[in-house]
Amino acid sequence: MKLGITSGYFTKYGIEAGAKRLKAHGYDCADYQSFINTETDFFKLPEADFKKRLLEEKKIVEDAGIFIHQTHGPWRYPPKDNTEADRAERFDSMSKAIRGTAYLGCDKFIIHPIMPFGGNTSEQPDAVKAINFEFMSRLTEVAKEYGVIICYENMPFPLLPITTSKHVTDLARKIGSDNFKVCLDTGHCLVCGESPADAVRYIGKDLLCAMHVHDNDGKSDKHLIPGEGIADWDAFADALYDIGFDGVFSLETEIPTGNPADEQERLERGLALLGKKLARI
Repeated sequence: MKLGITSGYFTKYGIEAGAKRLKAHGYDCADYQSFINTETDFFKLPEADFKKRLLEEKKIVEDAGIFIHQTHGPWRYPPKDNTEADRAERFDSMSKAIRGTAYLGCDKFIIHPIMPFGGNTSEQPDAVKAINFEFMSRLTEVAKEYGVIICYENMPFPLLPITTSKHVTDLARKIGSDNFKVCLDTGHCLVCGESPADAVRYIGKDLLCAMHVHDNDGKSDKHLIPGEGIADWDAFADALYDIGFDGVFSLETEIPTGNPADEQERLERGLALLGKKLARI
């Protein structure tokens, strides 16, 4: 197993300094999150310039001795997925992010379910499932073209008809493609009353393709450092071992800035050491 973390290092320190710092702290790879906001000047670049920028970033990261192991696709909240035009825009944005993932030399692309009637609502469950199946089936064909695996993420919205690890896994099984698997978010499990360890076992090795590892109080999605919330991390590590997971233990939490430089360094190194301990690396 390898250790990864969200690309907040790149945001805080710049991609070159951030990649070097990430490597020095003991990480193997990063979760690239610059595709989340499609309203940035970067995401709006023409395709040739978009590709050139990503190839440059790929080289910078790899020169530092790490790699991009997963990317996070477009996301906005509140959702805007209600109309066919809304979903067509999402499809185009996600397709561009899939191409971007491939330009980075990465094969794992994390996305959230389509939410046509809002986030935390149980409205029209059959329609939500049908819309997601149709949308994700088409998007899987794009992913297949570029050698990318869609990693479908469970959500922190207890009322949403596609929210739990079971929901996203069952849809992945229904789609039945090697290019459509699951991203397990431990914090989202907790908000929905799920055990992350039980989720690992339900998803299984064949479908567990990516992870977002963080903690919370079981009430809201706080992205706390593991150990600051209610998750049973020993049980989670046991479950990963039992299914033979050999991917990336990827943290989706970070040390806030604003500390004195030496304290920031100590805390960031400590988080990496904690990640290795939890992953039993």
